[in-house]
Amino acid sequence: MDEKHNLVKSGYIPLKEINETVETNSNPHLERRYSVDEALREIGLGYYHLKWIPIIAMSGFTQSSMISLAPLLITSLLCQWDLNIPVQVLLLFVLFFGSFPGDVLSGVLSDKKGRKLPLILGQLLLLIFTVLSTVSFNYVFFSVCYFFIGVAIGMLMYLSVVLLSELSPPNFRSYSVTLFLLAWVLGSLYSCAVTYGLLNVHGWEIVTFVVAVPHIVVSIFVLLADESPKYLAISGQISAAEQVLHRMAIQNNSDFEIVGKLDMRIENNRGSLGDVVGTEYRREFCLLSASLGFVGLIVYSSYTMIPYMLESNHCFYFNSSDFTAKKCQVPVPMLKEISIISTSEIVMLPIFAFLNELIGRLKTLRLLSALLLVSSFLLVFCLGRTLFISCLFVQRGSAQSLLLILLIYTPECFPTQIRGVGCGLTMTFLFLGGLISSTMVYPVGVLHGFSHLAVALTLAACGILVAVCCLDNETRGSDLP
Repeated sequence: MDEKHNLVKSGYIPLKEINETVETNSNPHLERRYSVDEALREIGLGYYHLKWIPIIAMSGFTQSSMISLAPLLITSLLCQWDLNIPVQVLLLFVLFFGSFPGDVLSGVLSDKKGRKLPLILGQLLLLIFTVLSTVSFNYVFFSVCYFFIGVAIGMLMYLSVVLLSELSPPNFRSYSVTLFLLAWVLGSLYSCAVTYGLLNVHGWEIVTFVVAVPHIVVSIFVLLADESPKYLAISGQISAAEQVLHRMAIQNNSDFEIVGKLDMRIENNRGSLGDVVGTEYRREFCLLSASLGFVGLIVYSSYTMIPYMLESNHCFYFNSSDFTAKKCQVPVPMLKEISIISTSEIVMLPIFAFLNELIGRLKTLRLLSALLLVSSFLLVFCLGRTLFISCLFVQRGSAQSLLLILLIYTPECFPTQIRGVGCGLTMTFLFLGGLISSTMVYPVGVLHGFSHLAVALTLAACGILVAVCCLDNETRGSDLP
């Protein structure tokens, strides 16, 4: 049997022959039926997951690098095209607006055609329009490129999480999604590092092209990834699902002792928008949407506000008339402090991922919401620089950790046949928060003072706390429905 597994791994004999051999030699178990999650538990974590989970998670790296890059390019764009408009507001507005069609369309597509196809399309779309943006001849063309970058990010963010959740053993699901958000942090830091090293010398075009290089590598590897066995099973492709599971077992050196037939109800009505907002899932959908919307407002406000805030020497006002030829260069201290604040995510994400498995999703969500509320409230006051940066550190880490737990929890609330569209619809509210933040930060936080923005973020944190306290479906350790 081991010899046959080696031959399968080399491509010499089909898995079907092994399945027939197992069934022939295990007649007492022919009627036994098992689920995909039981198979994933039996196979366990191994080489297959250590190879593919980081590759899929690196999709977060490519998405974050583009969202983080946009605010860092503003000074160069203002100089090159002599713009007298709040470019940062419009640029991020266009990017987040593009995410809406990406979320909804790929949500339906992923439930009807599989997780892998829209993931590949999103990654290629991100690569193509990132490269095209480097040859922009005016701000309009640049904005069009960023609109389609937003479409790609809308397609990719939740699809990466859904595929990671459906490929991982149930007891490792949290850590797979954690890798995705850690890659997200690295993408943000990568954009800061490239901008720090190249922008003031070589210009924003070279910076954007260098940021696009990892997109090429990730796009190639995503083409080789497996389809979700959960999706294959509910869509009637049982043999394909069994092949993915056996491939996992072979590469993980697992005995895969579960013998019998894969038990999965075939669902023909997949990707129904009506089912997501129907009676059975309406409550979770509304509460998750509200939570993600407020989290998006806080997370993306920090992306938008921090460059303004640090450039204006911390506390309250940014005077656009001070924009001189010297300020066409990005201040190095600004990039250093953005990087320091971003590292809060590297520190806090693993801590709360572990805590999430220890005490459960709901308790972790409530703890993080309270921590976010306190840190946001302290930002209302014009504190000393060190204390202010510390509060930003905690707020950024808490907000990203909240997003992590919500990304883990949301796919666990919807059944496989509507998981794509369910997650897609809820994620639109995350980007709606980003859209609002892009239009709110400049008039509220920049023109009238950061304290006013901090009040709005504190109210958003209150909304998150209320929403997560109303959630009552604990999913820790459970199989995906």
